[in-house]
Amino acid sequence: MLVFTVLLINQTLVASAAENNEVTEQENELLAAYERIIEYSERLNIPVDLSFDTFVEEFTECGCTISEYENLYYDTLKINRTTRSSIGSKWYYDTGEALPQKANYSKYNLISNVKKGDILYESKGGFGITGHIAIVEGIYYSSIYKQYYIRVVEAISSGVKRGVLDDDRIDDKDGSILRVSSATSSKMSLAVSFCVGQLNKNYMIDFKKDTSATEKDWYCSELVWAGYYIQGIDIETTGLYNEPGITPRDINNSTRLAEISFN
Repeated sequence: MLVFTVLLINQTLVASAAENNEVTEQENELLAAYERIIEYSERLNIPVDLSFDTFVEEFTECGCTISEYENLYYDTLKINRTTRSSIGSKWYYDTGEALPQKANYSKYNLISNVKKGDILYESKGGFGITGHIAIVEGIYYSSIYKQYYIRVVEAISSGVKRGVLDDDRIDDKDGSILRVSSATSSKMSLAVSFCVGQLNKNYMIDFKKDTSATEKDWYCSELVWAGYYIQGIDIETTGLYNEPGITPRDINNSTRLAEISFN
């Protein structure tokens, strides 16, 4: 009886040791992957502030291997050199409250179809992250240019700023307009108000899912996601293709949004 008990104890200890070794090996692999991602982002000058805790938390929700998870970050953190270098030359970024030049609405029916709270998704956009997301603040009138125009709020490399959406931007950035299907006009307006309240805060990719109005920095898709999340609407995709944090493609792939035609 004593021998049998000792054998059971030994087997339990061996199993526990093996499990601990397995956990330690996984932690070491995660640490190595995390360090490679930070080195990658720093080498390409991508503004990333990713903690190891957040990295591990996202991994536990991923349901993938460490290698697959690491590759998700590389796929997400693609620097768009054309976009980064053209911010100064693209007039529709960081415009403030006044229309800086005449907007072009000769090709699409954006003014007639877009409304406050709609979401702009740009597949060719990107400020250190693949794709770009902005929220429509509303339709405004310029007395200088005698035209109505669409103003957006967005987190870009210079911070949370106002911008303009017109036909040229749609074509430049391969843009599409998304609408939160279940959102009332009131909730859409409140989501916009939240984003407006974050104007002039810094830009940083931390892959967290921040929702506080006192948050000190944002990245594009996180800001718009938070605006709707605090209204009780989660616009992150729940599908298999779910990237770390809240990415533009996560929002574009969400079943809670419908694409709006503007042709």
